[in-house]
Amino acid sequence: MFKRLTFVFSVLWLAACSSLPEEIKLSEADQAKLVTYPQVAAKPDDTKGKLAQWGGVIAKLDNLEDSTLIELLYYPMSGSGRPQVSDDSIGRFRVYVDGFLDPLVFTKGRSMSFSGDVSGIEDGKVGEHKYRFPTLHAKGYYLWSKIKPVDISDVHVWPYYYWQPWYHRPVYVVRPRAPRPPAPKN
Repeated sequence: MFKRLTFVFSVLWLAACSSLPEEIKLSEADQAKLVTYPQVAAKPDDTKGKLAQWGGVIAKLDNLEDSTLIELLYYPMSGSGRPQVSDDSIGRFRVYVDGFLDPLVFTKGRSMSFSGDVSGIEDGKVGEHKYRFPTLHAKGYYLWSKIKPVDISDVHVWPYYYWQPWYHRPVYVVRPRAPRPPAPKN
């Protein structure tokens, strides 16, 4: 009986470890062959045609005749596959996705994750600055939902909070954060 329970719990535990979205999930053999963004940026000719799994934030989206070109700001992915957005990034990359992606859904600032083949390096511009973009041809992609900020405030239920030690636990109220008003234009 103990062996059966151990087996069931180990299967459930392993199933919980595979938390990547199905759209970008790869086989174990492919996971071992992945190339990183720094590897492609440093040696684009050596990594061309290899498999990569990258994430980032949309900077620009252009619909071409048969595909969509997405330019992203690169961020490393967490264990769940979501890009870990921070104040610093090591660069940008481009992804070609077959078909049409609606620019009103895939808006600037949204997080995306991709798995695909490295196409090499493309020359382009960011503003007026010349830039060399590592490029992927997407096999799968996942658009992450927007993170909605919430305001967490504590409410003390008992008016004698400091006098009665058994009422020392506050009740937390979670409510959506009000949007900030736009900055005045000068």
